[in-house]
Amino acid sequence: MAQTYPKRLIEVDLPIKRISAHARREKSIRHGHISTLHIWWARRPLAACRAVICAALWPDPADESCPPEFREAAAKIILDFARKITRDTKLANDHCSLENFKAWGKLVQNPVGDEVTRLTSPGAKNKLEPPHAGSYEWLRTALLDFIADFANWDNSTVREYLDTSRALTQAAHEALGGAPGTRPLVVDPFAGGGSIPLEALRVGADAFASDLNPVPVLLNKVVLEYIPKYGQRLADEVRKWGAWIKAEAEKELAEFYPKDADGATPIAYLWARTIQCEGPGCGAEVPLIRSLWLAKKANRSVAMQLVPNKKAKRVDFQIIVKRRDGWVNQDDHNEKIADPKFSETVKRGSATCPCCGYTTPVARVRAQLKSRRGGANDSRMLCVASLSPKAGGRSYRLPGESDAQAIQKATAELQSRKTSHKGIVSLVPNEPLDPRGIRHTWAMIYGFENQGDFYSARQMLALTTLTRLVNEVGSS
Repeated sequence: MAQTYPKRLIEVDLPIKRISAHARREKSIRHGHISTLHIWWARRPLAACRAVICAALWPDPADESCPPEFREAAAKIILDFARKITRDTKLANDHCSLENFKAWGKLVQNPVGDEVTRLTSPGAKNKLEPPHAGSYEWLRTALLDFIADFANWDNSTVREYLDTSRALTQAAHEALGGAPGTRPLVVDPFAGGGSIPLEALRVGADAFASDLNPVPVLLNKVVLEYIPKYGQRLADEVRKWGAWIKAEAEKELAEFYPKDADGATPIAYLWARTIQCEGPGCGAEVPLIRSLWLAKKANRSVAMQLVPNKKAKRVDFQIIVKRRDGWVNQDDHNEKIADPKFSETVKRGSATCPCCGYTTPVARVRAQLKSRRGGANDSRMLCVASLSPKAGGRSYRLPGESDAQAIQKATAELQSRKTSHKGIVSLVPNEPLDPRGIRHTWAMIYGFENQGDFYSARQMLALTTLTRLVNEVGSS
């Protein structure tokens, strides 16, 4: 029996170059984008997902097996859209590409053939017999042009584009046998960050999203269920309770994250795991660092410089800044740095000692870290980034005695909380890593055994505090 199922647009053609341009631009868009909810690896661009879903749901009108009902409906819908675009100057200027605007204008001024006239005339009653496939290539082109512009982020919430895409989706669904009033279902069993199910809803389909990871499950529930259901109320509640959690956490953790003497607020602490140099007669502490740059901009360059201390068998640091006349010590601008070196101490897993120049091979680096379960709790603080409301902008300084005391206090406090914790589950995450997980394997060869090994004591204290406060909000 001959195949009568029509090809979808995606099986015939797709304006990939124009879609890709919109997808690249989308990477720099933050306001209103779901990527701001949570950083998710390998997130699919919404532009590409929107285009692909439309092209997968809509049949090719130039295919001989395309239902006549879809051709009729699609011709009316797309011509109505073309009239709106050509009549509304602001809509055209803000949301239509120049090449498409010209195409819509030609289509409105000169409908293609008798088929279009008969399909779109107000008194048309008789359905057309399926013509030769070539008769509807104009409609295929028009649908692909529409998809190319609809992929633009700026058009993703424009009513004319949304109404047109949803009308085409519904027409395709019913023409292909869907019950009137129902909608097509897009199923994504590996939903991840939720780009595909979100765009399915946008173009008028129902979506079923699932994932084994609980994080994307929560992300998808927020995007697909909570936001449509609660709208602005959800945003207001998140802001309200987020502010409460922030205020309570800052108050509770203030002594473990003290402000600088000048009132500046530390916003980041830069750490490095360490190994002991295995060079003959050396034994110096080697911080594992891939980059010494702190700020690398056209108008400002700040970096750390290694200062080998062979007598103490360690590596000290100084912060240097670049001025018009060259590099200087941040703490003493009279001290010129003639030829600063920005060489990393780690390369392909092996570690080179700045004191003696010996390179400890990767196998020995792994062995040392494995004996200390990854080395998080004996890492070395290298630098503190602070934000001062007076000076404005970000500043950098070397860690001092107050920072060391704060770490000691945090370690003691975490141990005290562990001792007094009576909960069913552990206070800190102690789930073992799964050797079958590809993202766990790299960590396990460096000695990480459970989730808690990734964090230092102070990080763990902050995380458990935030977790408790979130639970308090949920139970209030």
